[in-house]
Amino acid sequence: MPGTGLRIGVAFGGRSVEHDVSIITGLQAVEVLSERHRPLPIYISRSGSWYAGEELRDIAAYRSEQAPHAPEVSFDLHRGRLMPLVGGGSLLRGRRPHPIELDVIVLATHGTQGEDGCLQGALELAGLPYIGPPVAAAAAAMDKILTKVILKAAGLPVVEHLALRRESFERDPAATVATITQRFSLPVYVKPANLGSSVGVSCCTESSQLHDALQLCFELDRACVVEPAVQGGVEVNCAVLGRPGTPPRASVCEQPVAVESFLSFEDKYMGGGKEGGKDGAPPAAKNESAGAAAGAQGAKGPGMQSARRLIPAPIGEQATTAVQELAKQAFEAFGCAGVTRVDFLIDGEGEIYVNECNTIPGSFSFYLWEPAGLPFADLMDELIDIAFAEHAEKGKTTNVFATNLLAQRAGGAKA
Repeated sequence: MPGTGLRIGVAFGGRSVEHDVSIITGLQAVEVLSERHRPLPIYISRSGSWYAGEELRDIAAYRSEQAPHAPEVSFDLHRGRLMPLVGGGSLLRGRRPHPIELDVIVLATHGTQGEDGCLQGALELAGLPYIGPPVAAAAAAMDKILTKVILKAAGLPVVEHLALRRESFERDPAATVATITQRFSLPVYVKPANLGSSVGVSCCTESSQLHDALQLCFELDRACVVEPAVQGGVEVNCAVLGRPGTPPRASVCEQPVAVESFLSFEDKYMGGGKEGGKDGAPPAAKNESAGAAAGAQGAKGPGMQSARRLIPAPIGEQATTAVQELAKQAFEAFGCAGVTRVDFLIDGEGEIYVNECNTIPGSFSFYLWEPAGLPFADLMDELIDIAFAEHAEKGKTTNVFATNLLAQRAGGAKA
């Protein structure tokens, strides 16, 4: 039974290759928010249509490519509310629909047009509080090339990289491949610049693999990043919670366990890609921590919980403290708000490199906070508090002021 607290819209889906992952994160948020509040699922289809309704709580509603059996809505940028579409999608036919008022929006949207500042910009225009990174932080962290620039400017350690553009590859593929081999020894990783969840990432151990890896990247994005492989390295992640102007908090650390040489999409969400779980959701894999294994009890699918991981990461107290401090510094460098998962690489010599910032992490990284004594429901309430605090802070800023400029020109003076 839904709670009697705030009316909270939970937006998920979207026009992104991470569409399905976003659905799982969104339904997890709806489930846990129901304990204390009145969440409303808001599904954004792959075509960009918006739907809202209790029917969207069931993961079975997303099995087909057809529109879900839920009311289609539009978002009113002027008043910050949802407007049901009636009479074949027109507000001019039939009865006038009642608007759906919301107190706050949870952004559970991963990837492009959801995690990159697009939706945040719309919510800023509407003046509606939201859980998620501000526009600038979202856009910067989504771009792996810009991420490198910001991290280096903040004095944080990063792996060397080479930024490439689609135009150059289309003009001369051989020259683009040669640029990579002249700069780095193999193996290298080739990554789309603006995608997450390891989508489109290739590990190339031979130069003959580079052309296909680049072609895949440029099908998914206009730019890509090439990095040398960190020899003998492991991946370690740490989540950070907070907002600008307040001391951020770091979670426990995790070490994801990859089936192959790097953590693929299947490793993260499909338990190594073996088989699907109940109701089409990824299967829950064994974790090394009771806190992680607890998962989102009652939620629709385990999301990032399904990945194999070691919690806490077995990297020693000194490295753990270093990772947590670097994570907080990265969070502040981007001006993040809410919860961000910062991903690291640690090489065979113990050197730590900041890899990237995920400003809307899968499952909100709840499994990294529960072992630290912060249950999922409490995490969401803290995120709500942060959203309202950020909204109030923005209200202190003067955006418009009166001038007599137009009055001066009313007399016919030329510009």
